[in-house]
Parts: sequence; structure tokens; C-alpha cells
Amino acid sequence: MNLANQNAVYFQASPKHIGASAGLLRTFMYMGAILSSATNGLFFKSEANTKGIHHLALFSLVICFILIVTLFDQSLSKIEKNR
Repeated sequence: MNLANQNAVYFQASPKHIGASAGLLRTFMYMGAILSSATNGLFFKSEANTKGIHHLALFSLVICFILIVTLFDQSLSKIEKNR
């Protein structure tokens, strides 16, 4: 998966912005790893149990809902066109 993401960055970024794009890719990969480990620590404090799994699933649903709302937000495309 990492190789596919890197190839997408190199293909889509302009030569002038490849370094910044690769840096942002790596930064957000690390942020995702930090967020997932912190979330696991929050919901599975001392052991993995059913209650923790259910709370983790609810947390994941909330995050997915926020991402979907953001993806379909039409006002964000207007901001990009005004630049």
C-alpha cells in the first residue's frame, strides 16, 4: 500500500512540489499511526474486551461520518476554484 501511495504522489505532484508532497504523505502516515495507537490505548486500557471493541467501532463510525461529510461538502470545491 505504501508503494502505491508513493507512486500516486510522484505521478500527481508537479516536479516543483514533489518534496513537499512526499513530506506531507509521510507526516499524515505518522499521524494516523499515532492516532490509532492512542485510540487503542484509550479503548483497551488493560485488556481487549467486547466493551472496548464496541466503543472503538462507534469512534470509527463517527470519524467515517466526519470524513464523508467533508468529502461531499460543496463549499470546499468553491474555495479551491477561487484561488
